[in-house]
Amino acid sequence: MPRFSQRYGHTPLEQAFQRESVDVELRTKLWNVLKLMIWDKHGYSHERSRIEITQRIDNMLQRLWFNFFNKDLDSLPEFRNYGKGAYDQLKRHFLGCKWFEVYDFIEEISLDKSELLNDQSREWINQVLEEQNSAYRFVGKEIAEITDKQEIDAIEDGLGHPEKPVRIHLEAALRMLSDKQAPDYRNSVKESISAVEAACRLVNGNTSATLADALKKIHNLHPALSKAFNQLYGYTSDASGIRHSLIDEPNITYADAKFMLVACSAFVSYLKISANDNN
Repeated sequence: MPRFSQRYGHTPLEQAFQRESVDVELRTKLWNVLKLMIWDKHGYSHERSRIEITQRIDNMLQRLWFNFFNKDLDSLPEFRNYGKGAYDQLKRHFLGCKWFEVYDFIEEISLDKSELLNDQSREWINQVLEEQNSAYRFVGKEIAEITDKQEIDAIEDGLGHPEKPVRIHLEAALRMLSDKQAPDYRNSVKESISAVEAACRLVNGNTSATLADALKKIHNLHPALSKAFNQLYGYTSDASGIRHSLIDEPNITYADAKFMLVACSAFVSYLKISANDNN
């Protein structure tokens, strides 16, 4: 779960989502994918397929040296050379470079005309990025940010809610979403929705209040906005909505749970501000 320092703003919540950072575990897993899917296929053999893929790797290394590293091609060593080869130099770079250079390197290989990083490899990398709560994913052949600063700010605002019942639900939702070992997306969604319910009841002062009750407390709210909020909340709470249909849904994804956490965090913050403005 997010530590005290994260919940109260002393340590950036970006670390929970690995935004603008790559920890050792993620970096190692990404390197292992490259090793298994590309580097281990380099070798000397009389098999035609092995010779072809070795040549493709060697040609890609020349392009990396020339275009990516901007190094003298005469300095490009043999692929394996007792700790001094191209493989070892690539590994030292990857495991020691800045966080954004990790993604630059992977993307460069993805875009290379050798197509050594194929769709299967990109899918595997995306699985690793999701498991490790990275804020980035392959979209096509390029890496894109899927958890931006605004979304993280929305969660932080929600976690800073003055009322404990709301915070407890949002903290639980975040903990279940960001648990690297055993994420629980279904219950993360339920906790996010429960935070909205708790916020509604606090605004209304009624333990059984609904969103409609809470919105009545907010003066000068445009009818269209009120209707939109009610429809969204109805979708997440009614018997035919997401809360109940999720029980039977086998494939709740990281994206589903993250969307609900961001949306519900922003919503409880909106209710808090709007209620205060109308008191």
